[in-house]
Amino acid sequence: MLKRIIFLLTAILILVFSLSVVWAADTKLAKKIDAGLTQIKKWLIQIATPAAAVAIGTGVLMKKFSFGDEERIVTR
Repeated sequence: MLKRIIFLLTAILILVFSLSVVWAADTKLAKKIDAGLTQIKKWLIQIATPAAAVAIGTGVLMKKFSFGDEERIVTR
């Protein structure tokens, strides 16, 4: 499931960058697409920031509660 989400986000980012290169002309359509892609980029950053905090927090708690035993840190 996580691999699918990462693949989807990667595909969206590739699409965003390719569209921004293709529609570099100064037209109404290009301005609307650029505004929409900018909004999508803001949403992705708003989603990614708490996700990164949760990931870092999880890692810190795993290390804290392993009590120095590296075998307890390993996730399977």
